[in-house]
Amino acid sequence: MGLDFIRTAAPGFNRVLDRRLVELHSPKLFSLNMPIVSRTARADLYGDADVTPGEKVLLRVVKDKVIVQRLNTIIAACPNAPAEFVAHLRAGAGIAEGEIVSVQPISQTLEIGICE
Repeated sequence: MGLDFIRTAAPGFNRVLDRRLVELHSPKLFSLNMPIVSRTARADLYGDADVTPGEKVLLRVVKDKVIVQRLNTIIAACPNAPAEFVAHLRAGAGIAEGEIVSVQPISQTLEIGICE
């Protein structure tokens, strides 16, 4: 009677996946723990292009480089952009509108960001 009673009265244990726990760990729009995504990259200027911070430009992905264009003129290129930056551009068919965040005239580089 002792062992049979314990087996019938004790709650059963079922090993299952806690779906609510998985949902808590997946990022949502309004969650507090959003993944950090790089939205800016450093690009090298071509020639003596005159650029100003805040200027809107076109960003394109060509092979593994990010090209910065003003109308039909290439003004800068970013050969080693962050992977998240390139992935965000490729998700939008390889083209996005960007903004020049800052210009470093001594090193002939500029910082570009993706406009949202």
